[in-house]
Amino acid sequence: MMTMMLAISGGVMWALVAVVITIAVLKHPSVRRKLLARRLYPYTMLLKTRVNSWVVAIFGRKAKIPNDLVVALRSTKLDDMAHLRDAMVELDTLPTIRTGNAALGIDSIFDVATKKIHKIPSPYTHPMQYPTFMLPGVPARTFYDSSEFEFTRILEEQYPVIKAELTDLLSQKGAGFSGYMGEASTRLAGWNTFNFWFFGKKFEENCARCPKTTEILESLPRFEKDHIMFSALNPHARIPPHTGPMNGILRAHLGMVVPNGCYIRVGPDERTWEEGKVMVFDDSFEHEVWNHSDQVRIVLFMNFWHPCFSDQEIRALERFRKAYERNPVAKLHAQNQAAQRAHDLEANRAVNKPRAA
Repeated sequence: MMTMMLAISGGVMWALVAVVITIAVLKHPSVRRKLLARRLYPYTMLLKTRVNSWVVAIFGRKAKIPNDLVVALRSTKLDDMAHLRDAMVELDTLPTIRTGNAALGIDSIFDVATKKIHKIPSPYTHPMQYPTFMLPGVPARTFYDSSEFEFTRILEEQYPVIKAELTDLLSQKGAGFSGYMGEASTRLAGWNTFNFWFFGKKFEENCARCPKTTEILESLPRFEKDHIMFSALNPHARIPPHTGPMNGILRAHLGMVVPNGCYIRVGPDERTWEEGKVMVFDDSFEHEVWNHSDQVRIVLFMNFWHPCFSDQEIRALERFRKAYERNPVAKLHAQNQAAQRAHDLEANRAVNKPRAA
């Protein structure tokens, strides 16, 4: 019996040694460059997805991650990854990205995943900017002067119209709002959203509830329909640090209901909102949000293509965005957003309670 136990423990030890050595080899820059090169990219990413499915299956229960995510990871097909690879090949031809590649000393966008790009000093990188898909050549700035953009004037002029439709929703106990479901299919208490678009899909019922706001949104220049919504954060709630999926898209917030004590941190910089005013920032930086007040904070949350890209480049970027949103994990995220789900929005605190002085 003792001999058998020693043999088993010895086998486990050597297996662990083999795993450690394999991980070390796979992390070597030259090996990563080969595995993530164009030809092997779909196969490597499919294998990574399969491994992630086992990791989530083993450790996800403690984090209360639903099994739907495991199923989605295991449903990903080689064709999904090949489609993404082809879209990335097209990105390599864009002048903006070619400029970024040259500045970072890389030959292709495929090299981004082989090194810690965000730690290379350049006008296009920052240590706190690490989205899933990093596009070289986009200036790395946390916040932007909203007056630089044409859409700011339109939104601020139309603020009373948008506010009137939001107030009507709140008077109906938050009609159309849902509890926000994250990418890991987990619910974040205190964060509720009213979707106009998600992954390019128009939420017809919600848009019909706010027809004037929808018309205003559709008129905006360089408008990007990835995720557009009223975003409401309950009193004393917090959205923990996270990053958007890619740079090259700027986030704009029009302050709708903004009590004192509400803040957003983007990278190392912190700001607050002002009702009727637009805030513009890059959500590919790590960012988080707090509401320290006793009232609900609500903003109109929109996306716009970065001005560094030409209209022709934007058409290629739209194809890339659709490519990374076609896999089963992204589709699960879209289904979760579209699902009818209860909210915990404290609507009465946004319409009835006097604003803090």
